[in-house]
Amino acid sequence: MKRILLTLAKIIGVIVIILGSVVFFREELIVWRLGPPDTFDEATAPAAPNYADLHFWAAHPEKTETSDLRLPGAGEANTTAQQVDVFYVHPTTYMGPGLWNSPMALDHAPAQTLETMLGGHGTIFTDCCRFYAPRYREAHIAAFNADYVENGMEALDFAYRDVEAAFDYFLEHFNDGRPFIIAGHSQGSLHAMRLLELRVDKLAIRDQLVAAYPIGFWFPEDRLDRGFANLSLCEAPGQTGCLITYDVFGDGSIGREPEGRMPQWYATGWEYEVPARTLCVNPISWEVNGEMMGRDRHKGGLPLVPTFAALDILLNRNNGVSYDALVAPIPNLTSAVCREDGSLMVEAEKTLPHFSKGVDDSQMYHTYDWQLFYLDIKDNVELQVANYFSSKQPVKASETAQ
Repeated sequence: MKRILLTLAKIIGVIVIILGSVVFFREELIVWRLGPPDTFDEATAPAAPNYADLHFWAAHPEKTETSDLRLPGAGEANTTAQQVDVFYVHPTTYMGPGLWNSPMALDHAPAQTLETMLGGHGTIFTDCCRFYAPRYREAHIAAFNADYVENGMEALDFAYRDVEAAFDYFLEHFNDGRPFIIAGHSQGSLHAMRLLELRVDKLAIRDQLVAAYPIGFWFPEDRLDRGFANLSLCEAPGQTGCLITYDVFGDGSIGREPEGRMPQWYATGWEYEVPARTLCVNPISWEVNGEMMGRDRHKGGLPLVPTFAALDILLNRNNGVSYDALVAPIPNLTSAVCREDGSLMVEAEKTLPHFSKGVDDSQMYHTYDWQLFYLDIKDNVELQVANYFSSKQPVKASETAQ
């Protein structure tokens, strides 16, 4: 009996040591579990997606999925009214483990995270547009970490090749010369901006562009001047042939970190920089200025609870949760202003009760860049589409309906 008790005591001691290690070294263990390899090696990357196979489209008009959902009381979508295509590049969903670029497996956590994006972003376009969202070998989230700059840029380059291949396939096989919108979020917006510069801005296809929404990335103020010949920021509601970007923070924060660096792609190569000011279009007024837009002008945010959880990411599993329906957006929830540094500030006290999951003390609302202004974006997109067809030419700021 004494020997059994001694053995049991040793086992308990080992368990205590293990649990203590987990508590004191949990961050190191998470990094060890999810972190990318020490070096980027294209030879170990997952196989390329085949965009002729609908499996590699997270959203497509020939598939039924979350981006098809409509707001309460909206009824069935009128597909004949969907006169415009949307090419959407999703944000970072891949947190590891084991590779610099996502293997795109549907039973892994990234597929679950993408469900939230299809619900909170894709459904905005249901009434006006056919929605296309390719799966691509996105870069690991560590690509944006200062400890992995060179490897991260290689992984981002690799991911962009898929995005461009998907866009080319979309144009050749699906679009049939229709007007289109290019949209994205976070890493997806970084790729979307590069796509706009290389494949749209200086080509005849620019005439098909209704607008672009590369939202949720810290684009430096000079980003468009350093590569774009034609596209500029939208400056009024309903303006077409232009782009919209912003990044949301609560008004109890300092906004974008003064020393925060981001990888930025230019035609001259990658740079890793601290933007003094970032591009910002106010998603309530659709203007480029520092004017505060009051809560009374906010059309509505969609309080859609994210489908993913930290444990799912840690275990790299798809928990199978999906949205059956959308909830009603909440109007008059927040004011908004583009600050001097380019951060878009919203009212934390009013918004956090509805948009809090994933928002820490820094009050960075990154998960909700689209959802906070769901109806504002939806109405502006539909106005842009109407203006595009009424003129058959890009509508300038001075010509828009107010």
